[in-house]
Amino acid sequence: MSQFKGKSIIIAAPNHYGLLQRFKENLKALGFTVIVIPDDIKVNIGLKNNLIHIYKKFFSRNSTFKKEKKIELRTSKQIKILELQSIEQFDYALFIRPDLFSDNLIQYVKDKTFSTAAYQWDGMDRFPAAYKKINLFDRFFIFDKTDHKKNEKLIPITNFYFDDILARGNVMDAYFLGTYMESRIDIIVRLSKKLKNIGLKISVNLIVKSPKKLRNIDLGIINIINKPISFEENIVNSSKSRIILDFVNDVHHGISMRTFESIGFKKKLITDNLLVKDYDFYNPNNIFVIENNNFEGIEAFIKMPYENLSEEIYNKYSFKSWIKHVLNIT
Repeated sequence: MSQFKGKSIIIAAPNHYGLLQRFKENLKALGFTVIVIPDDIKVNIGLKNNLIHIYKKFFSRNSTFKKEKKIELRTSKQIKILELQSIEQFDYALFIRPDLFSDNLIQYVKDKTFSTAAYQWDGMDRFPAAYKKINLFDRFFIFDKTDHKKNEKLIPITNFYFDDILARGNVMDAYFLGTYMESRIDIIVRLSKKLKNIGLKISVNLIVKSPKKLRNIDLGIINIINKPISFEENIVNSSKSRIILDFVNDVHHGISMRTFESIGFKKKLITDNLLVKDYDFYNPNNIFVIENNNFEGIEAFIKMPYENLSEEIYNKYSFKSWIKHVLNIT
C-alpha cells in the first residue's frame, strides 16, 4: 500500500448505481487521497436560456443550445469541485467513460495533474464520442480488445474485481443481476429453470424498464427489479453465492465484471461468454461455458469442488493491480 499512500487522484466516472462511490472507496482503501467528479451534476439553465433555446430551435433550426448550455454549466460546477481543493497539483486523474465529460473539463484536469488516464469500459463504437477524447489523455484504455485496431493509441485491458470487499459465506447457490436484453432473455430463463429443477437455491434478477417486455417471462423463477440496486450491494450478493451467473451482452466484445468477481471471491462461474476460455484464469472445474445453448455436463460441474487458482492470478485481476497498470505505477 505504500505505493499509493499520500498520492492524490481525481476520479471522474458515471454516477450510476453507486459506481463512482465504489471506485472512491477502493482507492481510499489503497491509501489514495481521492477527489470524485460525477457525470450527473444537476443544472438549471434558467428561464432566459430556455427562451433562447426555443428561439434558436424554431427560428434558427438549431436545437443544440440547451444541451450545450447544460454541458457548460455542469463543467463549471465540476471544475469548482477541484478549485475548492487545497491540492495545487494532483498526482493522477482517471476518467471512466470519458465521452460523458466535456473537453474543457478534461483539459482543466490535465493542466492540474501529472498523469491522466481514461478507460472506455464499453465498446468505442457504442459511444463514438469517445474517439474524440483519445488525444486528451496520456493513456487511453479499452474494454473491448477488438477496438485496438481502430486506433494505435488505444490500450486493451480487462476488467477487475474490487478487492476491498471480502467474500461472504454462501447463502444461495446461484446469483445474477442484469438488465433485460431481448438477445439473452431465452437463455437466462432456460438456465434458471434448469438450475431450479436440479434443486439449487437461485436468485436471478432482471432490471426491466418496460413492463410490456415481461409477457413471456416466468415470474416465478426470475425476480423483476423496479428499483436500483447499488454496485456495492450487487457485489456483496455475488460474494454470498456459490455460483455467479453471467450472460453475454452482444453490444461489445469482452469479459464482464462478474467473471472477475468470481475470481476474487473464489466462486464458480456459469457463462455463455466463450472468450473466457482464452484467458489464463480459465479452469473447467471452476467455469462452465455454455456453448450452442447446451447445458450438458452442468450437473457434474456443480457437484465438483472449486479449485483454487495461483496467487499470481488472484493478484493479477485485482483492482490494486489494475490501477497500478492504468496509472503506470511500478
